[in-house]
Amino acid sequence: MVPMSMKTPRYLGVVSHPAVGIRIPEVFLDGILSAFKRTNTAGGLMLSFGRETAPEYVINAPPGRYEITMGHTGTSIRQYLTRGAERARKEGVIVEMEADHLTVTVSSARAVKRISGVKEVAEVSEEDVKRALDYIRTEVEEAASTGVVNFFTLDTCELIDYSADTLSEGEVEKRFYEMYDRAVGERMLDRYVNRRYVFIGSSERSFRITLPRLRVMRLALKYGRSLEVTKRLYEMIRGIVNWDFGIEIALDETPEITRPDELLFYLRELWEMRVPVDYIAPNIGFEKKQDYRGNIPTLKDRVERMSAIAKAFGSMLSFHSGSGSDPYSGKGPGVYEALREATGNCLKYKISGIYYELLMHILASFSKETPQRRLYEEIYDSVIEHLKEEVENKGPLDSPVLRKQLKGYYEGVSKGGERYDPKADVFRYYSFIALNLKDESGRRRFREEIVNLYESDEDFKRIVNREVEGLTLRLIDGLRFFGNIEKIS
Repeated sequence: MVPMSMKTPRYLGVVSHPAVGIRIPEVFLDGILSAFKRTNTAGGLMLSFGRETAPEYVINAPPGRYEITMGHTGTSIRQYLTRGAERARKEGVIVEMEADHLTVTVSSARAVKRISGVKEVAEVSEEDVKRALDYIRTEVEEAASTGVVNFFTLDTCELIDYSADTLSEGEVEKRFYEMYDRAVGERMLDRYVNRRYVFIGSSERSFRITLPRLRVMRLALKYGRSLEVTKRLYEMIRGIVNWDFGIEIALDETPEITRPDELLFYLRELWEMRVPVDYIAPNIGFEKKQDYRGNIPTLKDRVERMSAIAKAFGSMLSFHSGSGSDPYSGKGPGVYEALREATGNCLKYKISGIYYELLMHILASFSKETPQRRLYEEIYDSVIEHLKEEVENKGPLDSPVLRKQLKGYYEGVSKGGERYDPKADVFRYYSFIALNLKDESGRRRFREEIVNLYESDEDFKRIVNREVEGLTLRLIDGLRFFGNIEKIS
């Protein structure tokens, strides 16, 4: 029995913890919760509202009604929240149920393509914003109806105006006073110009940031719309959810590494707008599904500066794109240690797709002609065929990156390479599609067969639970999250 002071699920507050995606909760919850329980760890259970999950009306829609990338796990908002909460209560594990990446976007496919390295910057109209907010409202309402959601990550990255970085000085000033009332603009300038912001990092080093007048104007033009819609999102949630919840800001899915003065400006302006921020996720140079390939000391210095800024506003850094090149690599040698030291062990860290990638590795490991291997090969062939059709028909997922990945795959196979390699980029980045492939009746055959195999084959279930638990334990151990429930009030 969990004491009332430690009830679950619950809003954790600002505390170091892992947050993990439960794409197929029927399959992944056992191993994840077992790892949390073994290590006395409280953590988040989540899915991305911009890609992975969706309201039931989307999940249950006939084939072709919505983009295949919308709710691509086949797991509805209601399902993952209620299943996660019920299992956590049963196991006596403290969890926070998170609505991850409420994303203001014109297309979930664009959000998915960013994962594979497509860096699109497209204009989002006010009508696009309205449609996105209307859709997000239905997501939040379904989440709130479960009574267990207690955290929301807000993503307005597509509203960042990168053209502000290249405007002439005269154009910057002109556009600044067109965007902001003069009195409002002058108050904003006064918050930064002729002021020196000093931050103390985890190593006791001090960092200074000064913002010249022109730089403040550029930042205001670049981030103003993103900030304004973030506030509208927060106020929408506050109008629907009448219990304690936390907020995280996602700035990670941008084409550029976040600069310290940008992080300062964004957090300070949200503070002025009375939007409370528990965590913020800047772009620190991580790429999705890739080990970090940059210089570790540079990463550590960058993160220390950003962490110091976040802490000055009562926030912690959150690290997205936390999965590496395979289920066993973490984020590459030395990365976890660098993040721990740079943040003073104050961080949140997110992984999701790597659990499904691990499942594909497990299925691939079985001998030819076994049910597990046959299912894997069917999934693989169906994914490749769907991607081929996307390219041929110039569908939503078509991109130069996808075409290059497909070409490399076919060339490799023609030269005698492995046809069903789980490490092939084209499969790693797009294997999720299998979960949302429907037949004419709307049945998700592959998702159903994965769940049925897990529930009917005790040996397979044991292997999956062991590997999922192991992956979660490596994360908890590597980032020293174990025992964090002692820090929860």
